[in-house]
Amino acid sequence: MITLDDVAQRAGVSRMTASNALHGKSVVRPATAARVLAAAKELGYQPNLAARQLSRGRTHVIGLTLADIDLIFPADLAAQVSDLAYERGYQTLVQQTRFSSEHERTMLASASAQVCDGMIVCWPRIEPAEMESIARVRPVVAYDGFDVEGRIDGVFTPCEAGGEAAIRHLAAHGCRRIIILGAPFRPMDALLGRAGGTSEANSSATRRLLGAARALADLGLPYDESTVVPCGWGRETGHALMSRLLDGVPQGGRPDFDGVFCLNDPIAIGALKALTDHGVRVPQDVAVIGFDGVRDGLYTTPGLTSVRIDAREVASTCLDLLIERIEATPNRRTGARTGARTSEAPAAMPPRTHTVGYAIVPRGSAER
Repeated sequence: MITLDDVAQRAGVSRMTASNALHGKSVVRPATAARVLAAAKELGYQPNLAARQLSRGRTHVIGLTLADIDLIFPADLAAQVSDLAYERGYQTLVQQTRFSSEHERTMLASASAQVCDGMIVCWPRIEPAEMESIARVRPVVAYDGFDVEGRIDGVFTPCEAGGEAAIRHLAAHGCRRIIILGAPFRPMDALLGRAGGTSEANSSATRRLLGAARALADLGLPYDESTVVPCGWGRETGHALMSRLLDGVPQGGRPDFDGVFCLNDPIAIGALKALTDHGVRVPQDVAVIGFDGVRDGLYTTPGLTSVRIDAREVASTCLDLLIERIEATPNRRTGARTGARTSEAPAAMPPRTHTVGYAIVPRGSAER
């Protein structure tokens, strides 16, 4: 690898002079600077930008951890964070945790994470005390980190409101026997007591289920163990589950449910495919609604109605909170803040919380 010393030797100058010339400093005579630049070009010298940025106390790199990039919404979110961060002068380091708290813990303690000025942690799995400890050392924003809500900076999906809206949309289109796919059944009292529970009891799935259960109760529609069916959050699992639910139903016949709320869009896409494969008319016989509003829902037949969450809004809000926290953090080398928009030190800034919006996007699968 060509080093600064190689450039200095080729140009016949000291290492300091070569460095000053490459940085365009006026202390170097024009003729000497031209000789250094020519030597760097001839040798193909590339400066070590990471070392330069670290020496200045900022790397302008942010970390992003996601549960699973294979899923549609997380992949879209990663793309939006990367694009918007670049517009703001930051690069993005993306890693996935596969829903493993140990994997997440290892990533957050890794050498690559240490290089980052701050982290966006999506659907965190580690213990709240661990996350708080990390946030005391490095700026962190948690996305849907319900266990650390109000304890560190956080951005949230309107899970309960969106789940309620999904059920009301199905009911408004005539559904009276609605099933929910994507979470284990929990009685209403258990759902209402989730705040002091475990991570599994305080998740996006459980909060969406709570919103749905509230709507069903308010509408006088059934909510019991027969109406809630757990499954993984992928297209394959959604298809397999719906195929199993249709066992015993004659081809083209009607099942004993007339509405399906899937807790995310991949489940809904798989379930919709199984229904149409079985000859069940959607939405005439069974209406289907998902959650996320991913673009893939435009290309199903019929199009997938969904509770839409704008991944760009999530990304932008996470970056707003994170970059403000980064800029308010004293420079690691000089102790000064860089472009800070607040006079407070990070520890003195109270945790900020923001919930993004949602909208029902009707595309045909739930509208009769």
